[in-house]
Amino acid sequence: MEIRRLPTDENALRRYAAELWLPYHRDLAAAVDAHALADWPDERFVERNVEFTRNRLEDDGNRGWVAVGVPDDAEADPATVSVTHPDLELTGLLLTSVDECPDPFDRSDRLVVGEIYVAEPYRGTGLADRLMERAAADAREQDCGELRLDVDVDNGRAMAFYENQGFEPYRKQLTRDVE
Repeated sequence: MEIRRLPTDENALRRYAAELWLPYHRDLAAAVDAHALADWPDERFVERNVEFTRNRLEDDGNRGWVAVGVPDDAEADPATVSVTHPDLELTGLLLTSVDECPDPFDRSDRLVVGEIYVAEPYRGTGLADRLMERAAADAREQDCGELRLDVDVDNGRAMAFYENQGFEPYRKQLTRDVE
């Protein structure tokens, strides 16, 4: 299993959206009431995400990562093929961005973990830990002194994982309906 930068070409982004991004959000919607998805066909989600992710990754400080594995019966050399190669299995995702600190404030820049996901068959294998290690390396590479993320309060599995990773509460976000 290796972690690679997510390419921004059309085929790579389509595969990422269909095999990682959409399952991640479907799993999240099943676990968190406030994360309901629109009643769209899968292709519409993929189309919208390809454009969104490409635009996001073109901004400085934003990075996308995918974990790839090679099934035992695969013939491809994982080191030499693209993430679009059918022998590679996409097993996890990580999206990060830099939250730059404005001049008047005395804190370091933060690397924000926007999304992290491990496909069902790979949960409990340590892949999530490796993705967080990648986020920490990303933070160091971009001169960020902290990692930050948001998590839904009713996503107990994610909360436990992040606490185990050493994350501590920082802020409390509150929401309410306008009506």
